[in-house]
Amino acid sequence: MTMGIFSRAGNYIIKKSDSNFLIAIFGILYFASQIKIASIVHPLGIDMLRIQTTLSSDTFKAIASGWIASGQINIYYQHFYYDNIHPVWYSIFLSLLIARTFKINGVNPKFNFIILTPFVAGICDLIENMMHLYFLADLNRATPALVALSGTATNTKWFLSLSGVALVSVLVAVWFVKKKK
Repeated sequence: MTMGIFSRAGNYIIKKSDSNFLIAIFGILYFASQIKIASIVHPLGIDMLRIQTTLSSDTFKAIASGWIASGQINIYYQHFYYDNIHPVWYSIFLSLLIARTFKINGVNPKFNFIILTPFVAGICDLIENMMHLYFLADLNRATPALVALSGTATNTKWFLSLSGVALVSVLVAVWFVKKKK
């Protein structure tokens, strides 16, 4: 039953990946959202990435405490208005791109499960966001185990997202080389 749901979801995305319009719309939504989020968090610098990816509660608390003391915590809170919908845009966009590149390269359907990995990344992103809001309500909640869980969700998100982008890039290059022959 469960595999049927995932198989149907993958097949639906494969069908929709024929639409240049859908790919363009979700690409525009993704890039506009990414630019908006980046413009908000830019003042936080590298600590923005560090607070997301850390597995250490001491590091999380130190960064958050610094932002609270400096008043920059409001910048971090502000990004959530956009970052809570952002995973929808990139999950759909990247899954459509993966499906399209699979199709144009004739990738074996046994690998179609990869088409759904951007949605796993998106779920991990939402888990990260919820946990960070929970921690920021009271930094004592940022226990070693929970911060490690949050960091693992974030690092999984980044791994799956960057792997998807790399896969699409490689498959576009393969298609382009084959097309040139």
